[in-house]
This record gives sequence, structure tokens and C-alpha cells, in this order.
Amino acid sequence: MYETAFNYVYGNSLLHRLDPRTKLGAVMCLSILVFREESFAGMGLLIAFFLLLTGISGVRLSFLLRSVRPLLFFMFFIFCFQLFATKGTPIVPLPVLTPTYEGLRLGTLLSLRFGLLLLYAALLTASTLPSQITNGIERLLRPLPLRYLGVTSFDLATMMSLSIRFLPSFLENAATIRAAQLARGLDLRHDLRRGTTAIAVPLIRRSILLAEEVTEAMESRCYQGQCRTSLHELRMQKLDWSALFVLGAFFLLLIKI
Repeated sequence: MYETAFNYVYGNSLLHRLDPRTKLGAVMCLSILVFREESFAGMGLLIAFFLLLTGISGVRLSFLLRSVRPLLFFMFFIFCFQLFATKGTPIVPLPVLTPTYEGLRLGTLLSLRFGLLLLYAALLTASTLPSQITNGIERLLRPLPLRYLGVTSFDLATMMSLSIRFLPSFLENAATIRAAQLARGLDLRHDLRRGTTAIAVPLIRRSILLAEEVTEAMESRCYQGQCRTSLHELRMQKLDWSALFVLGAFFLLLIKI
């Protein structure tokens, strides 16, 4: 079966057996570290830590790298913008836009940040079932007084889980529609406007139909966002506490660098 990014990959590794709350908390802490880090040494440690987690999970690195592919153009735009818009020592003097060493450094750091955020998120979804992510988010949000805002932790967890679940389906549908249009003779290079419309319109229509099917399925099963129970109750094990200890040590290491 064709594998898309941000999909779950079946396995029995240490990462797969961790409590979803542990993995969600780890991703949040690692995201803070990614945004906070300003040195290439620290970014190198974050990349090495990601490779270590990937090896433990047993998920192929090529599968996780697919999550970065849809935003490569956006990352390249950020890099070029910082390269030419940041003031500093010029690399090559040009009459209009002058690239600088400071812009090169800042653009590279920002591109690495976006890439690492996507890769850690892809590792989370690859090693955690959508139902487990929903349970983990709900348990983390349960202590908050959300009922005063007219929502519950169950509603927010379901919304987040559906968003994560729809992303790989959206990418798969886009690839299928693009291949079908190319097979019909569509030339994206010579007529970009027509090609974009030919792909975007059926993609939006298919996404709306899929959302309606999910809504009907939830209504037929009498879904409600109040006082839902779970088949598998979450319990923190020794493995989870050990993982949190390792994460805390890594967090302190990067802060002190």
C-alpha cells in the first residue's frame, strides 16, 4: 500500500509503546528547544536526537522526510528572503539585492527549524495511533476549565485528531488528482493557472465529500463530546518516566550550551 507522510506505521518499538501523553509532551518540549536554539551546534544535537529516535522507532527515514517535501518551496522562500533582506556583511556585492553572511546564517537556521518541527511531528504521528493521540490530548486538556468557553476537552481532542488524520488523506488525494490530470494531457509548466485550477477544484470537492462522510459516520454512531469513555485507559509506566527523565536531561543540556 502506498504510504503517505503523517501516517501511522505499525510497529512494536519502544517509541510505539510509550504513553501518548509522554510523546505529546516530548514534542512540545522539543518544539520549544527548536525555536529557542540559536546555534548550529544546538541544531546539530537536535538533528542527532531526531535520528536516534528514528532508529529506535524503526520507521524509515525516507518516510519521515516526505513530511518536509510539501513545504520545501516555503522553506526555500524563507531562506532567500532572509539571505537578501538581512543587513550585514555582503557575500557578493550586487546592485539591487545583496546576499549577506548574516542572512545566510539566519536563513539556514529558520529553514532547519521548520524542517525539524515537521520531522518531529511526523515521528509522533508515525509511532502513535490517531485514537491514542485523541486520548492523550483529551487527558492533557481535561484539567483546563474549558466548559466555561462552551467547549470540552473531548471536542478539542477530536478536532485535532481529525485534522491530523485528514492531512495524509489530503496529500494522497492531491497526488492522485495530479497524476490523473497529467494522464489526460495537462501541462503544468506551460499553463500554471489552468493546471492549478484543474487540481484544486476536484481536491476541494473530494475533501468536502470526505468531511461529510466522516460527519455522517459520527452521527450514526451517536457521537457526543460529553463524558466519553475509552476502551484503553492511559497509565504511565516505568518506560514513560524513564523517557521523560532522558528528555529532561537533554533539555537541560541544550539550555546550558
